Order: sequence, then structure tokens, then C-alpha cells
Amino acid sequence: MPDIHSGSTIVDRPHGQASDARLLRHVMVCLDRSPDAARILEQAVLLANQTGADLTAMRVVPAVSSTLRCADPIDWELTKRDEIADLLRMSDMAGATTEIRAIVACGSATRCIHEEALRCDVDLLVLGTGTFGPPSRWGLGGTARHLAEVFHGSVLLVPDEIAGEPSRRRRIIVPMDGSPLSEAALRFAAAIARIRAAELVILHAVSHVGGFGTGRTGQGDEALWRELKDEAARTAEDRIQRLRRLLPAHRHGNRVRRLSGDEPRRALMKAICEERGELVVLSARGLGNDPDLPIGSTAEYLLSRAVTPVLLIRNAEMSTHRAGGTTPRWPAGLRQEP
Repeated sequence: MPDIHSGSTIVDRPHGQASDARLLRHVMVCLDRSPDAARILEQAVLLANQTGADLTAMRVVPAVSSTLRCADPIDWELTKRDEIADLLRMSDMAGATTEIRAIVACGSATRCIHEEALRCDVDLLVLGTGTFGPPSRWGLGGTARHLAEVFHGSVLLVPDEIAGEPSRRRRIIVPMDGSPLSEAALRFAAAIARIRAAELVILHAVSHVGGFGTGRTGQGDEALWRELKDEAARTAEDRIQRLRRLLPAHRHGNRVRRLSGDEPRRALMKAICEERGELVVLSARGLGNDPDLPIGSTAEYLLSRAVTPVLLIRNAEMSTHRAGGTTPRWPAGLRQEP
């Protein structure tokens, strides 16, 4: 295993407006020297500024080999100073107004980032889909994929390319399946939308109930099919009405969009492209309860095809954004009673 050497410089900045809900406390953004780094940092700075969170910028220098140190002490100290200066320069250009810490480590990117995030009690990791490595067959770079799966907090993934022109209206998109975990994601999305004065759009994909095939069926089979279809329609309508009641009423334009006809994951992906929101807020898990999957199948599908920044939310308390057994409470003024 390579030795890990890290150094940090803390630069005090005036804090931005504090969030009453304390939505985020500590944001860590992971940056390499790719052209996409500035855009990734911009997303992290935006969230940190708007929530009053502490901000850490981290860069990992690859080790020469698995058995050698990154460099002799003098060379490593000089390298570390150069990298820290570059991170702070980038943060200045991105307009960071919160406290900034720059950290440089040497070794495996995945290991260094994960260990440092745990040590610093980070509740949100921000990284690009191809940071520290090219995209894999899953659609994400190996580092991004692994951290999205194993990190206990939430992860904001910024795609290498943003599809299409941004909407003229600020818009936050929330795919929901009616599960308690997706409602937790909605509460975080509502808080972000309020801070940004953005519209909130809920996407709910309705599963299609097909027939029994092309062969001959009796009247009993057709009656059963109609009954199942009607029951699915009633369930979908009840869920849509519940989602509408969950929408905060603080801004005109908030809405629920029902998607049907296509396979649910494809329908969600198509709608996300059509809505052209600035951020997608997504629960890491939904109605599926397979304990062997660190991320639900829908979340995996949307992350691997991300065309806009995606904030993957773990089940957490709003006040600490840590993984836990309860869902976040609505910030004051956001909840709309049925």
C-alpha cells in the first residue's frame, strides 16, 4: 500500500448567509487537473456559499508505485505547496465565500478521498463523473462509482458535459417513486430550491401494466387484466395526489409531472433532458429493498447517464446530513399541510 501524505492550508473567508436548516455542514470537492475541474468546483462552491457550509478542496497526486513513497520529503513539500496554491487560486476564481481548506494527498485516489472524508466528517462529496480516471462501462469513472457506492454521506456528481442549453428558469428536478427515502430527497430538494428561488419539479414514472401476450385468452383473463390495469391507474393517481400535497407552496411553478408509456427509468431520463434543470436531487434507494445493492437500480441508471449535476441523497437528518434511520424534517415554512 502506498504511503499517504497530506497537507492543508486553511484560509478564512467571510461566511455566506447561514442556513437556518443547516442543510450542509462540510462539503469536500475532489479535483484533478482536467479541464472539467473548474466546473466541478463551481458546483461545490455554489452549494457551500448558499448553505454556509465549510468547504474543502482536495487533490490526490498519484504515487510512483505501490511500494514507493510519492517523493523524497523536499520534493513532496514543494509539490504539495504548488498543488495547494493551485487549489486556492481556483477557489478564488470560483467565488468561494466560506472557509476553505486545501488538502493534497498522495496514493490511491479512492482510498485517500474516502479516508479524508471520514476523518474530516464530510457530509457531501462533490466530484466529476470522470474525475481521477476515464468513465467505465457503468458510465462513471472508477473513483466516482466506488465513492458513490461506499461513502456514507451524500454525493454530488457533475457530468463531463452538460446536455443542451440551460433553462431560462432555475429548476430543481426530483425523481420520486413514493418511497419514504424519496420523500427525504424531496425535502432536501425543497430546501435547495428555496435558497435558489428555483422551481421544483417532481417526476413520477408510472409502470405500464401490459396484457397477457398475443395468444388467445378467455374472458376471465381479460377481466383480470382490466382489473389490474384499473387498480394500477388508481394507485398511480393516489400517489400523484400525495406528491402534489408534498410540494411546498412557496413558489409558483412547482409541479408534479406524471410519466407513462415508457419503461420508468427511460421515461425519467427523457424527462430530465426535456426539463433542463440545473440540478437533479435523487434518493440513493427507493422502493427496492435489496440489501446487496448500495445504490438502487433507478439511481444507478440515472447516474450512469447523467446529463446535469446529480445530488445523490442518503437517508439522513436535515440538521447533520448523516446516514441514519429517520428522514429529515421540513425546514420551517416549507411544509404544506394536506
